[in-house]
Amino acid sequence: MRTIAFLNKKGGVGKTSTCHHLAGTLARRGLKILLVDADPQASLTQGLLGPEIARQLKARETIAGLFDEAIESEMTSLVRPSGVPGVSLVAGSGRMDRFNALEPWTTGDSQYILRDALRDVSEDFDLTLIDCPPHIYLCAWTAMVAAQGIVVPLQAEDYGAQGVAAIQGSIDHVRAGANPRLAILGFLLTMYQKTLAVHAGYASDLRAIYGDAVFDTVVPHAKDFKEAVMLRKPVVGYKPRSAAAKAMEALGDELMTRLDARVADDSRRVA
Repeated sequence: MRTIAFLNKKGGVGKTSTCHHLAGTLARRGLKILLVDADPQASLTQGLLGPEIARQLKARETIAGLFDEAIESEMTSLVRPSGVPGVSLVAGSGRMDRFNALEPWTTGDSQYILRDALRDVSEDFDLTLIDCPPHIYLCAWTAMVAAQGIVVPLQAEDYGAQGVAAIQGSIDHVRAGANPRLAILGFLLTMYQKTLAVHAGYASDLRAIYGDAVFDTVVPHAKDFKEAVMLRKPVVGYKPRSAAAKAMEALGDELMTRLDARVADDSRRVA
């Protein structure tokens, strides 16, 4: 099973929204998708199941069950329907704050909990997308240890792009120890408005600095994304012909191409 973590140390840049809508797009192609909500805010879980259901979930029914030694839930028992055909969910929980160590590289075997748990369901899914919190504590660290690749969503603005350097440093840290194969799949511009000169300028600068590491696809600023979430749907199931849905389709194509190249590179190194 291939695993991608969506990560930025800056909040509000589209990590959760991208996971939500991209999962639905890829599932429509026949892929079996697992979403893992590793953010203690559990926004992805609320967006898919609704806030009321999300609040009623017990710790043993969420990702917190993997980390709590008093519960020790099995991954197979945590996977639940998301409400989107072809997409399953491991729900997030605010209880994860209890285990969110500030220096996760010092936590020993705890670093590998998510990686090892995902292996238990690896035959059931084609792709796992992990929604990470906006920091590099244990929740995000375990996602990086489990993943083959990182997608860094960011806005084409000064505040939205400030987390890029910190993310690169964290990835280097993980690669030096717990997961040497981790790689950045790309920087993804989100909430993009092509009519804004500041967005066009930042996009140009980002491509000048990082070149092909920046996705060709940009995710537009569109109300269709938010309206779809209100209906507990991905945008492709809400307005399949909209610009927002077409952007997700293009992102799905590009992401899978980048991931295939990454896996092929891994295979060559092993050989």
